[in-house]
Amino acid sequence: MAAETPSDAGAAARAAVAPRRRSPGLVLAATSLGTLLVILLTSGLNIASPAIRSTFGAGDTAIGWVLSGYTLAFAMLSLTGGALTDRFGARRIFLLGLAVFTVFSLVAAAAPTVSLVVVGTFGEGVGAALVLPSALALIQFVYQDVPGRLSWAIGIWAGANALGAALGPVLCGALVSVSSWRAMFVAVAVLAVVFALIGRPVLPLLRGGGARLDLPGLLVMVVLLGLVAFLAHDWRELSAGVLAGGVVAVAAAVLVFARVERRAPSPMLPLSQLRDVPFSANAVVTVVGTAAFFGALYIVSMGFQDRLGMSAFVAGVALLPLAGGNIVSALAAGRIIGRLGVRGAMILGSVLVAGVLAVLPLLFDTYRALVVPLVLLGAGWGLLVPTTSAAGLARARSGKEGVASGVTAGGRELGAALAAAVLLPLGVRAGIWGAAAVGVVSLAVVLLGVRSRELRRPSR
Repeated sequence: MAAETPSDAGAAARAAVAPRRRSPGLVLAATSLGTLLVILLTSGLNIASPAIRSTFGAGDTAIGWVLSGYTLAFAMLSLTGGALTDRFGARRIFLLGLAVFTVFSLVAAAAPTVSLVVVGTFGEGVGAALVLPSALALIQFVYQDVPGRLSWAIGIWAGANALGAALGPVLCGALVSVSSWRAMFVAVAVLAVVFALIGRPVLPLLRGGGARLDLPGLLVMVVLLGLVAFLAHDWRELSAGVLAGGVVAVAAAVLVFARVERRAPSPMLPLSQLRDVPFSANAVVTVVGTAAFFGALYIVSMGFQDRLGMSAFVAGVALLPLAGGNIVSALAAGRIIGRLGVRGAMILGSVLVAGVLAVLPLLFDTYRALVVPLVLLGAGWGLLVPTTSAAGLARARSGKEGVASGVTAGGRELGAALAAAVLLPLGVRAGIWGAAAVGVVSLAVVLLGVRSRELRRPSR
């Protein structure tokens, strides 16, 4: 028999039906598995790109879209995924996301042209954009009334992020080396089905709020993020006039979004939320910090193959020190946050990322010299994921937890997409130093915009 579970956050707007066997631990496990899968492909696609290029004889632009299509869709639609979570319930959106992910993984696996591979990866990104914010909203719901456990749970969830990033290059590299890149897409489709079957009986049935969906706001936000992503991806090939026109279009989209949200009876992202300095600063750190880390990850993984002569599988294995530091740090994040606070842990993570990236290009001649820096780089990222996630949820308005999660998830993927577009073409040395500069910007935003006393839920 189902019993209603109370919620402090947004209790008037939504309710949950959760049988007693649905413990918070089972919910955390199910949502972490879904998160692991969608993050796995973020890092795994990079390893498979050379094999896809070889199959179709594709150029750099097409292969860039194979990699960026996933992260761009993920970034563009994560906020939409968060809004749908708040409107229709996190469990429904989480399972829908896995279903969409499965369908488009099979499209990519069977694609006869590189264009359809891009369609497949873009569709997978749509599914991922539904999974990640709904997963975080589910964790926030089941742990918000368990004293001292929400930070711990977010740390475990961040560990799943780290494990997914670690398994991506290894699993995808192994499948590409032993079979083909098509086997990689089939494997992630099968895993999505398995994880959906695991999650279906254990996730609490959250009913979304009764407010109407802010369709104009969603549409303008998708256009805005799409313009930013397009300009970042193709800026080198655009004329000065087109580039300037694109910048004007972005500015116009920002103004239109502000106007739409100001007039909406139930805005997707209330302007008061954006005026909340700790929330907005945290969103900037999410984008910029992710760009620094993933820019380096993409460059290092490609450098292992192109500069050090590793196979796809060996390059994936060579990234395990980074993944190890990432996982350990993410799992220890709850304890570190308890000692240093969210801001202190965020500063430590930012310092590790920027500091390691500053020296990494000088050590790239031999793999042995890279092992310890990779561990430290992973540790820094392992602190940034849970701290930015916790800070975003802490500042969410009541009933907007899904949107707040979407801002964090979308910001992370936007950062990864921008890194792939801007930093990857610069090469190993210039690209990693560029990532280091971006990491310094992230640290500066933390120091200037984030305050420990402000990392709590704002008054309504």
